[in-house]
Amino acid sequence: MFFKRSRTPQAQPPVAPHDPGALEADNARLLDALGEVFAAYIHGCFDLPQRSAEDARRSLDQWRRHALLGTRVTEAQAPGELALHSESADGLPLRDRNWRAVTGAFGDHRRAERVFVERAMADLRDTIWLCVERAHETLSADDTATRESAVQLDRVRGALSRLETGVVKTEITQAMEALQQITATRQTAQQSLYRDLTNRVESLGQQLDDARKQGETDALTGLGNRLAFDRAVSRQVALHAINGSPLSALMIDLDNLKSINDTLGHAAGDEALLGLANALHRVFLGDGDQLCRLGGDEFAVILPNSAGHVAERLADRLATVLSNEPWPYAESGLPLTASVGVAEWQRGETPSAWLSRADAAMYAMKQARRRAA
Repeated sequence: MFFKRSRTPQAQPPVAPHDPGALEADNARLLDALGEVFAAYIHGCFDLPQRSAEDARRSLDQWRRHALLGTRVTEAQAPGELALHSESADGLPLRDRNWRAVTGAFGDHRRAERVFVERAMADLRDTIWLCVERAHETLSADDTATRESAVQLDRVRGALSRLETGVVKTEITQAMEALQQITATRQTAQQSLYRDLTNRVESLGQQLDDARKQGETDALTGLGNRLAFDRAVSRQVALHAINGSPLSALMIDLDNLKSINDTLGHAAGDEALLGLANALHRVFLGDGDQLCRLGGDEFAVILPNSAGHVAERLADRLATVLSNEPWPYAESGLPLTASVGVAEWQRGETPSAWLSRADAAMYAMKQARRRAA
């Protein structure tokens, strides 16, 4: 006989009690990830026909701060959106933030970019096909002109073969006039083709140049980014190796950026970065000076035709200008300062070795300040 065994129900694991701290940590990680996505997207904004890159960055950054910090977004800042109000110094709580408007702002701008890119690609395709079509027209016109020219040359040969003076003069004169007309028509067609193609290529070239500049610009500060810095370093080293003139670099680190972000918020951190960028613009005024933000709190300046002692004096002036920069959090115990390292390029030195010396000088200054504090 077979007996049906009874199954003893297994004990279910106890349900963990609700942990507010874990939930808050998860929310913080999600907000950090959202902030990084927004920051990466804002960095890649470019000019659109109905909206400049600067306006797009400003609007998206306002929604980023609303999502991360609960800051208010007014109707003036985002036309068509409801104004968000908060009496709390800490900003709106998560449940009261306008998440629909946040995703809507992101999605609307992304769709506008897609339309622009599709149109630009369509223009590029049209230009390529225009080149193909005009080349075909030119070849066809050349074939026609060649046939007409052959007809006129046959007229000349026929007149010469008859040896009749009057006929020769008339036929040759008419043939030469016809050949001149064929040549003039061909030149006019070619000039029109060149003008048309030149205008189209110049237009596309300007768009590509604008896109290149966008790709070499730091979104927040307007300075050159890491790509622009690397290109400037390689080109300047090659140039000054040939002409023998001095070349100096400054590696700059904004002090206490992490503490500013943690204590005063990322908006204050952005103000600190902009303050340093403004100070750099006021100190380094040479036409060839390359001002860059390498990322985070790291900045750099390349000074063509400047010896190390000149760069040292400019570094001192930067400290003075930065100390006078408007900084609304001066009483918070986090002053607006920067550590600077200077190095003059030495003949035969690799770019990486040169910049490493400047970087080491900057860190030495930062360590000395920490010990003094």
